[in-house]
Amino acid sequence: MEYPKTLISNFIEIFEIEEEKYQIPKSNVSFEKWTGKPIRNNFGEKTLLNVDSKVSFAELAIVGLFVNEGWEARWVCTYGRGKQNPLFLKEWKDDNLKNQENSLIKEVWVMDLLNEVASLNGNFFSGCWDVVAWKDDEIVFAESKRKKKDSIRQTQTNWLEAGLKSGLTEENFLVIEWNIN
Repeated sequence: MEYPKTLISNFIEIFEIEEEKYQIPKSNVSFEKWTGKPIRNNFGEKTLLNVDSKVSFAELAIVGLFVNEGWEARWVCTYGRGKQNPLFLKEWKDDNLKNQENSLIKEVWVMDLLNEVASLNGNFFSGCWDVVAWKDDEIVFAESKRKKKDSIRQTQTNWLEAGLKSGLTEENFLVIEWNIN
């Protein structure tokens, strides 16, 4: 797998699933904190980042890192969606979640894979990794974790397990540990 240069994996994150250990690539990135005017809707006090002099969240900053190197990518937002399909976001309007623009994924094979993994995950998108990115016939699920503040949840391990059962490999997953410089 050839990840974007800014996301080259230089570490691994160990996941244990059914007593087997999986080595998932992990990269570390730094972002700049937003010091401009606050936004009204920060999606539950999410950390605001400065990306190209615009306010952003880590998930969308990671989408941008993929897009800047020729990938397609979306933030897969499952929050509050229950069994509904997730929202696929490329940007954030300073508005409520229900008013965000859903940037549908037009590539049938990407949606088929997402639906297959969800099916193997008990028909839930819950735990889907934050960002799905694809280029040519390669796909990556990236999970955003703030250094020393976030940790992997069981639902995310369940998504990884379902993804592996669908035929994906460890290289199709990437943990992105980020901090503020």
